Amino acid sequence: MSSLFNALNGLACRSVMKRAQRGLYGGKDIIFSDQSSFSTRKTRRTWKPNVQTKTYHSDVLDSNIRVSLTTYTIRCIDKAGSFDNYIIHTKDKDLASELGSDLKVAMKHELQKKALLILENEKQEEELKLKLSDLESTTKQI
Repeated sequence: MSSLFNALNGLACRSVMKRAQRGLYGGKDIIFSDQSSFSTRKTRRTWKPNVQTKTYHSDVLDSNIRVSLTTYTIRCIDKAGSFDNYIIHTKDKDLASELGSDLKVAMKHELQKKALLILENEKQEEELKLKLSDLESTTKQI
């Protein structure tokens, strides 16, 4: 039982290839398998992910981001609606890259800054409305 647990735990903690750390691969990795000929000789075969380089515009960061990603990730971005939505709403486990988690942290930080600015602007508007109402009431008294 413990060997089964160790095997499953090893699968969960599997490292991601370095190339995938610098891009958005969506958990895709190199697949290894044996190819058998008619004489049953086995040769090692590899299947690499289909990687494309694209430039996406991030509305949150207000910049263009050039990133290497798999076609699977491109479809996921289309399904999410935008690059920002994909990065923000995808779990870190599914992003499985340093670039993805760094972008997620940066985007959440920018969104928090923008939310604070909006709150400050709303407070300033309320203060201005109070001052205007005070001025109007004083002018009516005169």
